[in-house]
Amino acid sequence: MTAALPLRVYVMEVGPLAENAYIVEHVESRKAAVVDPGDEGEEILSRIAERGITLDKILLTHGHFDHVGAVRTLRERTGAQIHVHAEEVERMRTAGRQGGMFGLSVENPPAPDVLVREGDVVELGDQRFRVLHTPGHTPGHVAFLTGEMAFVGDLIFAGSIGRTDLPGGSFEDLIRAVREKIFTLPDRTVLFPGHGPATTVGEEKRSNPFFTGGL
Repeated sequence: MTAALPLRVYVMEVGPLAENAYIVEHVESRKAAVVDPGDEGEEILSRIAERGITLDKILLTHGHFDHVGAVRTLRERTGAQIHVHAEEVERMRTAGRQGGMFGLSVENPPAPDVLVREGDVVELGDQRFRVLHTPGHTPGHVAFLTGEMAFVGDLIFAGSIGRTDLPGGSFEDLIRAVREKIFTLPDRTVLFPGHGPATTVGEEKRSNPFFTGGL
């Protein structure tokens, strides 16, 4: 008999920029974390209620509006703790202004509860998410690693990488972060990006044109 996995991951594509919001359920405790709730807070809450689980934590890879637009709704309705890197706090505070540049109405998130940094651990039940500081898309961008899963935000996508032409972006920092923090993980590690389909470390090492010289 195969043992049940300790975590279940559900992806919701939310908002006009088709951002991936991830609900990560801890099976035994029935607690959950949401990674990058970018929009459609009521729909996220509905999905959580359908599962009969309790939202315990909100994990943010960075502060761009399309990744934080539903944070206020989730925080006010559940009391879940908001985790983000210190260098992303000001970016979070300007989420409404960011969205306005695209003609969108976005609520500014409340202040974070926990400021994370490289090497920190966030616990969900008996599972641990290790924080990897992965700058490049933004200065305080992080990834959350648990077991053989990494939630990588806008650092790397299937066959591509995150933008580095926005304020605070750095192509050199992003490439270094992928090589040093992501490509050193086992090839079978599943990467859950902020947009598009999931991929693996091995697949991106083999075929991502930004790292294979295919561009």
